[in-house]
Amino acid sequence: MSRKLRILFVVQHGALLRFALLIPALAERGHEIRIAFPPGGDWKGSETSDPPKRTLDLLAELQERFPGSIEYGPVPDRATGGWSDTAWLVRGLADLAHNAHPRYKKASVLRKRTRQRVLGRMEKGEEFEPLGRALAVRVGSRLAKRTDADLSRKVLGVTAALEDAVPSRPEVDRFVRGSAPDVVVVTGTFRHVSSEVELLKSARALGIPAGIFVTSWDNLTNKGSLKFVPERVFVWNEVQARDAVELHRIPRGRVVLTGAHVFDEWFERQPTRTREQLLEQLGLDPSRPYVVYLCSSGNIARNDEPEFVQLWIASLRASEDERLRNVNVVVRPHPNVRNRPTELGDDRAVVWPPEGAYPVAAGARDDFFDTLFHCEAVVGMNTTAMIEAAILGKSVLTVLVPEFAQETTLHFHYLLSENGGFLHVASDLDEHNRQLAGVLDEDEEGAARRRAFVESFVRPRGLDRPAAPIGAEAIEELASLPARNGTKPGTYLLRGLLSVEAGLNAVHNRRR
Repeated sequence: MSRKLRILFVVQHGALLRFALLIPALAERGHEIRIAFPPGGDWKGSETSDPPKRTLDLLAELQERFPGSIEYGPVPDRATGGWSDTAWLVRGLADLAHNAHPRYKKASVLRKRTRQRVLGRMEKGEEFEPLGRALAVRVGSRLAKRTDADLSRKVLGVTAALEDAVPSRPEVDRFVRGSAPDVVVVTGTFRHVSSEVELLKSARALGIPAGIFVTSWDNLTNKGSLKFVPERVFVWNEVQARDAVELHRIPRGRVVLTGAHVFDEWFERQPTRTREQLLEQLGLDPSRPYVVYLCSSGNIARNDEPEFVQLWIASLRASEDERLRNVNVVVRPHPNVRNRPTELGDDRAVVWPPEGAYPVAAGARDDFFDTLFHCEAVVGMNTTAMIEAAILGKSVLTVLVPEFAQETTLHFHYLLSENGGFLHVASDLDEHNRQLAGVLDEDEEGAARRRAFVESFVRPRGLDRPAAPIGAEAIEELASLPARNGTKPGTYLLRGLLSVEAGLNAVHNRRR
């Protein structure tokens, strides 16, 4: 083991759940971890809030397991005016330029979201001084209009130079210095106009090595640019490594593959009840097989999924295949969606758990695992739980629904068979029912695809190697690196020019 480290780990409240295995892996190696929660909603200003109960429960569990090794608290609030507003415009343009890459040509939903959040704020933001705002809106409007490889590349190059010229914030410098870390790890700079960039800038100014740890499978494609090149970017697999290089301009030598630590327990876990016990608990006939429908997050499903679930169940009951007419159905709501399926009007179908549940507490994790472990197949639109089902060897199916626009998200394509994925994709419910009947018989070809996907996407360093310890080792290696703190030629000149804009923003805000 390397020397004992003090790690400043920056993560959004909700995203901490994704690191519930990595942080213990660090603590088990004797390291101290200070978890710092940045304000959310940077694209619309800044939202400081207390961690939700599920996050507090996890923190309490970690502190009980590792007394003296885990502490937590907020990152300083985002400042307003002056350099802060100037940095906001720079980062907003970087996010718009990121989404102008040709790979986003068919990603209309993603581009629309970025346009609404970033360009919409530029157009309406009274906090920005008029001249700088007008220039940003002009460039941003061109970026939002269509994908353009040349324009995207040029604007990303300019915003990278401007970001280098924006100085670190004194209050963030004080926060990082006071935390006395050996290494700084952030997890959310891909979010629109993320202020987590400030932690990386302060780390560099203070000569502390820093890295970005990718949180989930869609982080490098689903929102904005990483906006900063730290000493290391930790990704799950080679697919994300290519995205980091191609979409985020990260040198390949700085990208490290760790595997997906968030799924480690799925390789070792065993069910807490039998299939018969589970179905009896749910009020379903244990003599019949059951299929799980996994609801997606609000960004994917919005408010339309309950209606589709009803149509899907009706199509099963109208099938020519007797097994589908009588199959048990367990619908698992997504916990962050308010409009969840409720009454299904079918005594062989249940919604469970009724309100949805984050699999954080031990009981909730048991329920989620047992539900997938004992099922015959899994159906869903576009959700991380599809990968968890594949790890358990389950056939996973989807139906392309225009309202859900699965194909307009880049990460959905990772699951397709032509890209090394495992998903059975149907264009309508009739085709889907034929596919579902087929996998209830046997799915040898699908099983081979699932194994290959899990090996390459989830555990590229070896199926028998948990990813959390690999991630911990990678952070230890990061701590041994020198921080790149040299200033590029022309940066101070550019900073001088930007200081005029920052000064205008400061005057503008005082006069408002």
